[in-house]
Amino acid sequence: MMKFLFLLFFYSIAFAQNMDSMVKVSPKDKVPKDLSSLLKEDSTDELTYINGKFVCHNFASTLYIQRSSLVSTLEDFDLDSIATDWGVIVKRLGDTCKLPLYYVSLSQEESGFYHAINALLVNPEKPDEIASYIFIEPQSDDVMLTGEQVFKKYSRYYQNKIEKPVVKLKISTLESVKRYNGPGTVLQSSTKNLFEFELNGK
Repeated sequence: MMKFLFLLFFYSIAFAQNMDSMVKVSPKDKVPKDLSSLLKEDSTDELTYINGKFVCHNFASTLYIQRSSLVSTLEDFDLDSIATDWGVIVKRLGDTCKLPLYYVSLSQEESGFYHAINALLVNPEKPDEIASYIFIEPQSDDVMLTGEQVFKKYSRYYQNKIEKPVVKLKISTLESVKRYNGPGTVLQSSTKNLFEFELNGK
């Protein structure tokens, strides 16, 4: 398991996918009630996408910090800098719903598609299987029940450019969001990759 540091500047360029106009792919009655309640209660999807400043990485990180039960302490997240740089006041209230949410990175290198979303682990006995996760687009609260739905959801970014596109999907924990080099530097996010899958639409 490797740990990676990502500069916010990198995310503002590579992870710049605005999903405001995307179509929902999963029927609401198929989404687990606890996830529906969490998404209804959380306001991450109401934040404004700002190209180069607040993009998909920021949405996925915000939902993770506020609602993931995997976050045991906020000491690793510089909330003051997040408020200053991202314009987000993190609200992790003790009585709000928390679930085992993960940070997910998607990439289709040949087409230049890079994106960040979240995933809910629904089968903790088999975390190394993609069928054990439900995926969330934090910009819209759209829920994808399968890896196939994830592939189809974002296919317009790569399917017409590549004959047989394969999308890499990485399940990670978000370990920290901090300034590592002092005042004036950009926020850096550290993730820990746990599992990687390949999606081809089948």
